[in-house]
Order: sequence, then C-alpha cells, then structure tokens
Amino acid sequence: MAKRPIRRVVAAGVVAAATGSALLTGPAWAADGTPGTGAATGTPVPVAPAMTQGLDTAARSGTPAQAARAHIADHEDTYKVPVSDLKTVRTTQDGGQTTVRFRQEHDGVPVFGAEYAVQTQKSGADRKVTSATGTLYTDLTVSTTPKVDEATAERRLTVLDANLRGVAGAKTASHGLTVLPDAQGGRLAWHFTVTGAKKDGSPVRQETYIDARVGGLALSYNNIDAADASPARATGVRVDGTETTLEADKAADGSYTLVDSTRAMYPATGGQIRTYDAQRKSYLDVAGGPVTDDVPLVTSATDRFDGANTSSGAVDAHLNAAKVYEFYKNEIGRDGIDGKGGSVYSVVNVSNKGKDYANAFWDGSKMVYGHMDGVPLSVGLDVVGHEMTHGVTEHSAGLVYLNQSGALNEAISDYFGNAMETADKGVAMDDPNSGLIGEYLCNGTKPLDECALRDLNDGRNAQKDYEPIPLDIDNGGVHYNSTIVGGALWDMRKAIDTELADQIVYRAAQNYLTPLSGFTEMRTAVTLAAKSLKVSKNDRARIDAAFDAHGIENGWEQKGGTHDGTTIGADVLPAYEVYSGIDQQAAQISGDVYAIGHGDAIAWDQGSAAFGITVGRFSKQHGKSDHELAQRDAYLIDPSLDKKRIVFTRVTADGIGIYGAGDKGQGAIKKIVDTPGADETEPVTENGALAYVSTTADGEQDVMLRKADGTTVNVTPETGTKAYRLAMKDGTIAWAGADGTWLFTYDIATGTTRSKRITGFLTDVIADVQLTKDHVFYRSDGGFLIPSSSFGAAPLDDVAKLKSLTYPGMTFLGQFTVTDDYFAYSTFDIWGALGGWGEPGKVQVARTAELFSGGKPQWQRVSCSSGAQLAPSLGDGRRVAWLDTTSAATDVVTRETFAGTCEN
Repeated sequence: MAKRPIRRVVAAGVVAAATGSALLTGPAWAADGTPGTGAATGTPVPVAPAMTQGLDTAARSGTPAQAARAHIADHEDTYKVPVSDLKTVRTTQDGGQTTVRFRQEHDGVPVFGAEYAVQTQKSGADRKVTSATGTLYTDLTVSTTPKVDEATAERRLTVLDANLRGVAGAKTASHGLTVLPDAQGGRLAWHFTVTGAKKDGSPVRQETYIDARVGGLALSYNNIDAADASPARATGVRVDGTETTLEADKAADGSYTLVDSTRAMYPATGGQIRTYDAQRKSYLDVAGGPVTDDVPLVTSATDRFDGANTSSGAVDAHLNAAKVYEFYKNEIGRDGIDGKGGSVYSVVNVSNKGKDYANAFWDGSKMVYGHMDGVPLSVGLDVVGHEMTHGVTEHSAGLVYLNQSGALNEAISDYFGNAMETADKGVAMDDPNSGLIGEYLCNGTKPLDECALRDLNDGRNAQKDYEPIPLDIDNGGVHYNSTIVGGALWDMRKAIDTELADQIVYRAAQNYLTPLSGFTEMRTAVTLAAKSLKVSKNDRARIDAAFDAHGIENGWEQKGGTHDGTTIGADVLPAYEVYSGIDQQAAQISGDVYAIGHGDAIAWDQGSAAFGITVGRFSKQHGKSDHELAQRDAYLIDPSLDKKRIVFTRVTADGIGIYGAGDKGQGAIKKIVDTPGADETEPVTENGALAYVSTTADGEQDVMLRKADGTTVNVTPETGTKAYRLAMKDGTIAWAGADGTWLFTYDIATGTTRSKRITGFLTDVIADVQLTKDHVFYRSDGGFLIPSSSFGAAPLDDVAKLKSLTYPGMTFLGQFTVTDDYFAYSTFDIWGALGGWGEPGKVQVARTAELFSGGKPQWQRVSCSSGAQLAPSLGDGRRVAWLDTTSAATDVVTRETFAGTCEN
C-alpha cells in the first residue's frame, strides 16, 4: 500500500513487499544488542495480504461474522494473524453482500490503522467468503506494558510537538495505548487528541502519539476534515434570493425552528436534521463534541426564515443537509451519516475572533460552517455533501486523514458532493464545469471556473503530478493530491451509468477500504465492488481506463520524473515532518560533512517513527562513508554540526537532553547536558560552544549557552520566557519568543540582548530563524484559509530595522537557508496547497547581498528536477541539498552548483 513516502508496493492477493535503504529501517544491531556502526539494510514489515480472493471454495454456516472468523482461522497460514486478535467492529449489508470489519489488537491493545474487511455472499442458507481486503500486521512482539506513564506522555506533548504550542482553548482527550507497527515488532504509544485553534484561526484536532517506551513523539497529524414540537412547513429565503420550502418544527407559542422530523429515520430512531446558529461565536467554542446549550437552534417567529437566517447560511444549510440525507437514503440506501438513522447536526454562522471564518469542516460529530467574503459556505450543495461525506467515511472506511489515505478521504467527499450537485442542478457529466468544487461560493460575483476550489476534470496523473508533500503542508497533500484519484472516479462516472458509479464508489468505501488504503487500494476496491455488483465486462473496461488515464496502477510510484542531482538519502522520512519544531532543512552541512535527521520510513508507513541521524561526506560515494547514529530505546533528532562534532536532541523515557559525537559524528555518542527535571532541545553548536532551549516543569523555556570551557549561562534569566527556533553563528544567538511574534538576538561577547516584534497579516508568527555574520533572518507564517508567508531580515546591531524581503511569484514560501553568500528558499503553489491547480514547489536562490542592495535580486533555480523541491540547505560555495519528490518518494539530493535557469 503506497503512502507518503512510498514504502510498499501491493500486488493483488500477495503479501506486499517492503522496499528501502539505509534511511528506511533504523540501525543494524550487533549481537550484544548495541547499535551497529554501519547503516542498516532494508527490512520488510510483516503484513498480511492486502487482498485475497477465492480462498474458500465452499459456503460456510452461521452468521456473517462467524463465517468470516472461521475463514481467517482456517487460512491462518495465509493471514498469519490469529483470529483471537481480531475484534469485530461492525457488520454491514449491501444487497446480497455482507461485509464484516475487524480491528486488530495486540495483547488487547488496538493496532493503528489495522482493519480487515471480509466480504461474504449469501449462498442458499449459508454464506460464501468471496474476498478480503485491508491491513493486518503479523509478528507483533512489542510488550504492552509502558515504561513511560500516561501523565508523563501528556506532559511531553507541548515540549515535543510544536503543532500544539500556542493552541488557543486547548483540550486534551486521552485514548489510552495503541500499537504502532514497525519492522521491529511494533511500538507502544499513548494516543491523545488535542483540540483548539492555531494562532491563524484554523481549527486543530491533533492526533498525537507518544512512544510509551521512549517518550518521544511518534506521530502527529491534524484530523480536521478542512452540521418537542410538531412538524410543519416553512418558507426559507436562500442566499441567492430564491425561496424554498423548509421542513421545520412549530412550537406551542407559534414560533418555528429548523428541525426536520419528516425523514425516514425519524419513526425508527428519532433521527432529525437540526440546524443551529452560532451567532458569530468562535468556531473554537463549538467545534468537537455535541452541540452545547449556548448554541441555539435556528428560530423564526413566523413560518418564514429570511433576513439574518438567510445571511447566516441557516436556510441553505438546512435545505442542503436534507438533500444530502435523501441522496444517501434513496440513491445509496444509507440511513444518515452514521448509517443508523442518527440525527444530522449543522452549526452555521461561526466566526474567527469576530471575523468571518472562511471554511467549513466535519468535526467528528457535526458540520460547522463559516463565511467566505460574506457568503456562507453552506450555500454549496457540493460543500455540504463533501462535509457530510467525511462523516460517512469516518463511519465506514475510517480513512486516516494524512498522505494518500487522506487524499482518498478528500476525493470521496469531492466525488459525492459533486455527484449530488450535478444531479440537483441538472449539470451534464460532459459539461466542462461538471467537476468543479465550490464554484457557487462566490454567489455569482465570479465565473464558476474562477470561483472553484478544485476541479475533478483537471486531468492530473499520479505518475506525473503526485506530490509526497510534508505533513506540515496540507496534512501531506490531502487536498493537493486528491483530484488525482478523484479525477479517476469522476471519469468513471462519466463513462458508465451515474447511479451505478455512485453505488460502486460507495460499496468500495463501505466494504473494501480500510484506514490506511491508498490510491492503488482504491482501484482494487472499485474493481472488487464492480464485480460484486455484477457490472458488465464493457463497463469494467471503462473503469480500468479511467484509472489508467490517471496513472493509478501497480507500481505507479516508481514511474515518471527525473532529477539532476546526486541522491545522498533515498526514500527518507524527514524528522521535521513529525517534530515540526525542529530545524526544517534537508540536511545540516559543515564543509564536506552532512547530517540527515530522519525517521524510520517503514515504521512511519505503518504509523510509527524511529528516529536517527545519518552522517556522511559529499566527497565520498554515498553509502561508502555513511554512519548511522542511533540508539535502542531512544530518538535522536535535530542535529547541528560544527567543524569538530555533531550535537543533537536525545529523547528517552528518562528524559530529554543534548548529546553529541566527536570526529564530525564518527565518534561515540556522549552526554553533553541532560538535567533531571528539565528537557533540553533545539541544540546549535559552533566552535565548541553550545546553545539550547531548556524547558522546566513550570513551562519556562530558557535559552542556555554552554561555552567551550564548559561553563553555562542562562541567556534569558527573566521569568516567563518562551523561546524556540534557535540559531547561532559568529558569536550571536538568535531565537523567536514570547507569543511567537518577537525576534531576539544575543551577543555572546557583550551579553547584550536585542528584540523586535514583527508585524504581519492576521498575527503572523515566526516559523524559522537563521543568521549570517551581520544579519538575522526569519520566516513568518500566517494567513487564513490561504496561507500567507513572508521573509524578513534585520542587521544584528539594530534589529529594530526589520526589512521585508522581496521574492518572485505568488507562492507560499516554504523553508529557507542562508549563508553569507547566498539565500535560498522553497516555494509551494498557493492554490496547490488547497488542492487546486499549480506547479510543484521549486527552490530559488539569489546572492544574499542582492537582498539589501535596493535593486532586484537575480533569482535562479538550484535544480531543474520535475518534482517538488523542499527544505533546502546551503553549504560552502554553491553546494546545496534539498528534499526532492520526483519519484513520489522523498530523497535528499545534492548539487555542487546551482542549475541556473530551467527551460520547459
């Protein structure tokens, strides 16, 4: 199953094979259990077949669950997982087919993303197992007794996970232990969900896993999928001015509320469609959990809903939620979001700190809608259908909201939202605008194709256009990559009967997909669903053609694309993708030496991450001089190099401290500072001096300087310090601090501290800090819905003279790197971040002096690779390294000089 980065290639009916290199699997261990000195070799992750067919030749008696369990037990030589480890999640019936879903447990602890769906078909009085799909992990051996207690794990959340720093209104929910599979028998982790809001106003529903043996951050991602009286009829005025009939409730006092009790679910379960008005309450106050008492139902004194009930989006939300319910009930046969006739909740008119909240989302229990340029997002049936379908997916396939499975989650929502809207508006499937998403959100002020957020007819191809984007951008590309597989599904809908296509996609999600399914699994699921529905041979050929046209076939991840550099790290998981608070560069470079901080990519593909550091030399052939710094039961992250040594953060169950290795990383690992009662992170080293951030139990984050002679100075002795993004060069330390909007410098020789607060759009915060001999540079991130980034710099002798730097193009600014000679940064298409149209990000470079000359800097390209280029690192002269995604994996690639210009 291919995710981001690509780890496994699935062939139908066979065990998937793991692929990799030294950066994939963690260290090789010597016979005595100590780390080996060389890079590790690839180790397959033991998994059951991703799909089986035809293993049973005879029908089985009993219930579908009993038949499915008996099937797995009888074929344990194939599945290699005892049936006792499988807990029945639910059984669903779709025509003559019944699907039983199992969740894998290890010694009673749930296994991340491990679900298996067994499909049975009625055969007389019995049932025959026709196929099985999903992800099961064999050979799990990890102990389920934690070494790190839950309270310690929760305390480390904000120390290790920069995503959680500054989250407003943060609430933490604990889910207990989870097993994160990897090639070494699995990792035990504590699972937490943190909800709240970022400084830019975007919602947070962060799923965070802390290794229960080491105490390190194993995985973190945002799980927001960016809704007593008598029935009566009412009239509603929609945002576009048209009038519509609404189903409402009439109270004894003659008033009306937007409560629809007329749907098929009500007599059986009491399920209703209920619409609430947040009355400009912050979405943060309503997101997550049931609707609270302080958010009222939408009410009118008469049977007419207009005025504020129109502009709030309530009328459109109520009407569209009913249309979505009826589509699923009548066209698909599903009774509501949960499939059990449960009530459908919509909350409209939320704000972001009193301003328009320009988004809509499913929060796990309801739909929440804001306004975009004054237009409520609930006006779009495709938007409402999209968000409600996220709920359907959560209750069926449960697709994890990151990387390929997250893009698939988005694609299914786009597909059904658009299917509903084209049918409702009578748009022909061959209409060029049929694939537009969100095209009515401008309320007629723009042409449809200019208003749309995405287009299922954009023709994107997995082998050419798939981007393995880091998790800190769009959850690994869940929107950016979604139209690749969404386009294949939409092309299928254009090629065959639309109602049949809808049934196929729904059955694929309901019966065959599991939480970690990717693009190849979607094709397999659609094929199996079509066969189970007895689709004709000609229609199956059209389905195959639709997926072929979008490049989704076995092994697609290894096809297409070229790069013009030398690979020094193949198929890596950059450590900063999980530890977003650490240095965001492809490699640390000091002269001829480089250090790559990385995770265990095979473990990551299964939901875990074991972290180490690869040290090598540019002058030697890659692999000949590579040395792996790794320790059992420890995460080694955030390396920093100087001319003699490497330093890094070491995370263990006992504490978090700064360790190092001499001889430019070739020497033994030794402790530098690891103080009981404090956590030391973000080390930077220069000429034997060390600066780091010390976090104490009371939340204080001080900048500490350990001089070459071993003496230590607290650079920030005042109380209440918050510091991060540390940098050190030529006797100066710099960092971001306070609420994230302050830039600080410290002159080591004089002990002088200078500071300046940055200003920006929508409370920009400092995301990175770097130094040259005479300037401090920073990147600030902010914006809302559409990301906003900028670069700035100030002279070290007067940081009050901050200056914004100019750069070419309308792009989202990614990571940057600077030396005294050159400044380089990565780009990311601003619409691509939303899943729209755009080119992959590239790295631009110019002379540092040109940024301050008053003229126009002469920007050039560092590489002409066809894939995205991220996280550049500059070394001596014109040496550059970056993360390259040309092969739908992530490689660390280097050049001795810049490419200059690239001809198309």
